[in-house]
Amino acid sequence: MDIKPPEFNMYKVGILAYIIGVYLEAFIMLAKTRSHNPNMLHNFTQLALPVALQTALVACLSLADVLMVSGLGHGATASVGAASKWHFVIIMIMAGLANANGSLVAQYWGKGNIGEAKSITVITLINGVKLLLPISLCVGLFSKQMMSMQSDSSLVISVGSEYLLVSLPMLILTHFVIGTESSMRASGQTWLPLFMAAFTIFLNIGLNHWFIHGGAGVPALGVAGAALATTVARVIQLMVLGLVLLRMKHWLLFTPCTGTMPALRTKYRKLAVPLVFNSLLWAIGTLSYQIIFGRMGTEELAVFSMLGPFESLSHSLFFGMGVACSVVVGQQLGQDNFDQAYSVSIQFIAIALVGSLAIGLVIILNNATILSWLNLDQPEVLPIAKPALLIMAGAMWLKMLNLMVIHGVLRAGGENKFCLRTDFLAMWLFGLPLTAIAAFWAEWPFHWVYAVMFVEEAIKIVLCFRHYFTKAWQNNLTAEQVG
Repeated sequence: MDIKPPEFNMYKVGILAYIIGVYLEAFIMLAKTRSHNPNMLHNFTQLALPVALQTALVACLSLADVLMVSGLGHGATASVGAASKWHFVIIMIMAGLANANGSLVAQYWGKGNIGEAKSITVITLINGVKLLLPISLCVGLFSKQMMSMQSDSSLVISVGSEYLLVSLPMLILTHFVIGTESSMRASGQTWLPLFMAAFTIFLNIGLNHWFIHGGAGVPALGVAGAALATTVARVIQLMVLGLVLLRMKHWLLFTPCTGTMPALRTKYRKLAVPLVFNSLLWAIGTLSYQIIFGRMGTEELAVFSMLGPFESLSHSLFFGMGVACSVVVGQQLGQDNFDQAYSVSIQFIAIALVGSLAIGLVIILNNATILSWLNLDQPEVLPIAKPALLIMAGAMWLKMLNLMVIHGVLRAGGENKFCLRTDFLAMWLFGLPLTAIAAFWAEWPFHWVYAVMFVEEAIKIVLCFRHYFTKAWQNNLTAEQVG
């Protein structure tokens, strides 16, 4: 009687043994740094937790959009998915602008220069509008050509193009939301953006159901209804946010702009340009990975497409921690408290390590249940989905440490050019080429190709931690202002 070797059982044993060892090391790091920053729990609850919850809510909204249009057929689902990829790329441009804004606002806020923090916010919003208006015009003029790059189905192209056109105003509105929220977080105010996001998401889901299926005098609009619901929800969100800030006499509305505007614009652009390029490189690279797995087969693309949103949901806590780390470290750097900034960063990195290992362990031990939740337990996809899920869980600590160091520490100190070079090197010179070679030349099975994709993260972690320990990121971005 032949006995199948327990390949992935041994993999689990190795991961468990490794996790125990790294847990001990991480707790030792926390014990050594706790005395330097007793406010760690406060930083987590006031900064990291609200952003994490907001990120999870946004992920749930994306899932709800797909589920609601899935009842209209596979063509509708494919149209929304393909059109959303273009939104994703454009939103990454907004994220680059907002990250630059957040880094500077955090440092000016820590320094007590609230007027200059307001000036940076205004510069961000104005520059974003100047950049996004021509982009929106191109989307409006070439929506069908853009959709044809992703599909040759006339239905997908037609419905997806309509979705892009109806949701066009949403792009500018989203920029104002993201830019304003980045300034609020950078000043330590994270709960209001969370409450506004929760309100908007539930409103969006309700409007989705109404506009897609019709009712109360509104005709059933189908996929276009989902796009219209998102746009209307954004308009209402901005109106309510403006009223709340007005009632609060919030500094974003009532503090006058100060500082030398030409010098502040130069300082902002110096940070924003590499950040935008970095975000675009990452977004396009992510699309390229999807194209590679899509060419491997329908089942492979289905597994990759389902694991992606689940991975994003698993990362939501760490994204919140990254934002909190960036704010706290940035405020310390703005006050020239470099030792304190280093101590805080060590704590965040250690907690990210422990947390990511814990979540990875939970995923490994409950992989059967998770695969069932993701509808990946069918016989045709289970053999490729299960090992891929285990690989994703085992490598989660790599991605989360990179997230914390890059987004939480290096960018807080203005090291955006280094981050751009690192992303380009790791993704475009190693990650994507090696994944393509494994898929198309070596013709490896899906889960091994999926594992090769994490070579990018391995290269990043070496380069980023080497730079981190040099402390070259300890820069006061508000110092030596021209004027």
